[in-house]
Amino acid sequence: ESSVRRGCPDGATGAAGAEIVLRHGEGGGGHYERSGIGLRLGPLWSTEWGRWSAQLRPELELSHFRYTGPAPAAPDGLTQGGAIAHVRAVRRGSDRLRPYAEAGLGLSLFSNDRLGEKAFSTHFQFSQHLGLGVRFAKGGFAGYQYSHYSNGDIDLPNSGIDLHQLVVGVDF
Repeated sequence: ESSVRRGCPDGATGAAGAEIVLRHGEGGGGHYERSGIGLRLGPLWSTEWGRWSAQLRPELELSHFRYTGPAPAAPDGLTQGGAIAHVRAVRRGSDRLRPYAEAGLGLSLFSNDRLGEKAFSTHFQFSQHLGLGVRFAKGGFAGYQYSHYSNGDIDLPNSGIDLHQLVVGVDF
């Protein structure tokens, strides 16, 4: 049996309120780092089927990217801000650890159109995100997130950047 609800998740499916998300990772052959914080707002939509539930949640994110490669390159850092729509599926129940999978699409602005050896050509970037992790019964979560940023060939060159990150989050 499946039910669809808007903005009123069951406490067993995850946080009903907002979440603070911290992330850190690297990409580009280990020459690029990203550290950031996100604010995931309450769900806009949710549904349940069997032992699983899914939610659509908006996130506002702010990050710092840094080039750590061997050759000096300017600029070696940039600030990124963005908005993402995340869909997360969580196994429901009273288990201490509940697995989740998530995917997200977003829009971002970079403070520079270059970072180290990468040329993004535009400050505007699209973002795609995939993640796996666990939610804790007492709130919060930890996991892995893959993120890709590029301008979608709006302008060339379009180096883009792929990142592998660890994420932790707390509910409030």
